[in-house]
Amino acid sequence: MNRYISYIKNNIFKIVPIVLIGLYCTHTSSCANTTGAPTGGPKDTIPPVITATIPDSNATNVPVHKTSVTLTFDEYVQLKDASKNIFLSPPQKKRPESKIRGKSVVITFPEDLDSNRTYALNFGMALADNNEGNPLPNYVYSFSTGATVDSMLISGTVLDYSTLLPIEGISVALYEQPEDSSVFKVLPSAVTKSDVWGYFCIRNLKPVPYALYAFKDENNNNMYEPGVESVGFSDSLVTPYVVMHKGMPQLAIYDMKDTVACLMRPSEMDVYIFNEKPVTQYISSYERVSKRGAYITFGAPNVIIDSFSIKGIKSEKIIQQFNDTFDSLSFWINEGSKLPDTLYLGIKYHKTDSLGKLVPTVENLKLVAPFEKDKNAKEKNRDQQKREREDLLKFTLSADAKMVEQNGYVLEFPEPLAYAGFDSIRFTMSTPRGIVTDEELIITQDSTNVRKYIMKPKENFKPGNDYELIIPYATFRDINGFTNDSTYNKLILPTDDKLSSITLEMVNVNARYIVELVNDQRNRVYRKYIINSDTILLFPYLDKGNYSIRVTEDKNNNGLLDPGSILEKRQPEKVRLYLLENGEDIIMLDERTDLEQTVDMEILFNGKNRENTTPLQ
Repeated sequence: MNRYISYIKNNIFKIVPIVLIGLYCTHTSSCANTTGAPTGGPKDTIPPVITATIPDSNATNVPVHKTSVTLTFDEYVQLKDASKNIFLSPPQKKRPESKIRGKSVVITFPEDLDSNRTYALNFGMALADNNEGNPLPNYVYSFSTGATVDSMLISGTVLDYSTLLPIEGISVALYEQPEDSSVFKVLPSAVTKSDVWGYFCIRNLKPVPYALYAFKDENNNNMYEPGVESVGFSDSLVTPYVVMHKGMPQLAIYDMKDTVACLMRPSEMDVYIFNEKPVTQYISSYERVSKRGAYITFGAPNVIIDSFSIKGIKSEKIIQQFNDTFDSLSFWINEGSKLPDTLYLGIKYHKTDSLGKLVPTVENLKLVAPFEKDKNAKEKNRDQQKREREDLLKFTLSADAKMVEQNGYVLEFPEPLAYAGFDSIRFTMSTPRGIVTDEELIITQDSTNVRKYIMKPKENFKPGNDYELIIPYATFRDINGFTNDSTYNKLILPTDDKLSSITLEMVNVNARYIVELVNDQRNRVYRKYIINSDTILLFPYLDKGNYSIRVTEDKNNNGLLDPGSILEKRQPEKVRLYLLENGEDIIMLDERTDLEQTVDMEILFNGKNRENTTPLQ
């Protein structure tokens, strides 16, 4: 049972506290006020109470033509964001219309209802009293146009696939006669929305299997819009369960006992929401950004290119570099002679045709130099000429004292290098006692960026020492002939005794995984490792705060967390959060703490009982 359900069980009477008390007091005299209240009385915190409904809740044989529902309350009420909160399941093309009449709310349906159908009218957070705005949360009114009311349900939790945090306001839709295109083209057989904890409960269902989809319904049309809305789905058909009331208080007020029963049930499934990558392949844009550099972007990732050529340029003079997702190609011409103002490029790649199939296609592109495209940009031209006269290569040098032992020094150039004299770089270490030694650097070119280089000392960085890096003039020359100015960098590794660390022993590693130290909202990555065997991972120099360990199963070995695909019936790559002994996924790290944990990958991904975990220290 996940953390959300535990929260629900522990706080169910906090979620609808006054409702339950009011319901109980309606049917017993034990709630009489024997103490009296001071003049004016306490602040009103009681939500409105329904005193009557027309038709009765769970009524049968309700007319299908010009149908309306009236809810009467014990006080004046207001409707908050009715168009957003009130919805009918199964939905109609036209949304229900609502208005307030005295102490009543009247709902009308612009379209005729279907015969022999059970309907559920969900009010979300729309109902509240008029004075204090106390809400009556997630009230559901049910009725049937046939002889019986369907009474089965499906529940679950909607989670973000990358953070595993719950998502509010996601439409969860069921399809009784599912096809692969149902979520794109037809209205669902039943629908609800996830609450603030990502929880959903679809009630009044038939005992038949359904296809389940979940999507962020941005335009409120109850259909998924590819490329615009986030989406998730169940791998297999889901079958609803009978509503169980065993051990629950018998609350005699309309639909509330079903509502409480729904909230008290375990979450039967997790639905992971993601943004689909585009699937239509084409050349979306291209540009010559400098005399010797240009790029091409494609409509979808993982483009297949059969041939690539530039008129008048030998293939060995062309430097190519794809991005991580293979939907953007950067290229440069390493040619010493002056290039023409216009380059003619021919590319043969696999493009999506009208039938949705990838077919080999040849396209010819004309790439115009930047100064030719903008003849009026005289100032820009002068700046470019000035840079050429200065013959100066500017680059970025970055190093984070708390991350340098993992990331090293990062050098990145605007364009590829024609010459790199790394041997001329001087790198020294100074101890707290003032002893200075020359250190050897290990240089590696980034595998995904030909313009980026990583520099690390042959010997490990030592906390508390100072490191100095001197890059002399003309150490580098790029393909334009520009050379660098001299650069100096001093780095002081932290010695603050308030800093903490986490050490993870990764065991039973039988596949490739991405291991990340993230914040408690999982939207910031402090450190990232990629592993494929048992190893020990270090996370030093950590400030006091809340952290999580996120582990991703990297099935395609690209070092990225990949989303799923509706068309391919493919779920996102699996993400798990490491759980501490107390069952929590949040590591609350204090100052001066050295935390050691063992992460068993079989347990983490296969759901076995936890064992061999080092307790918190």
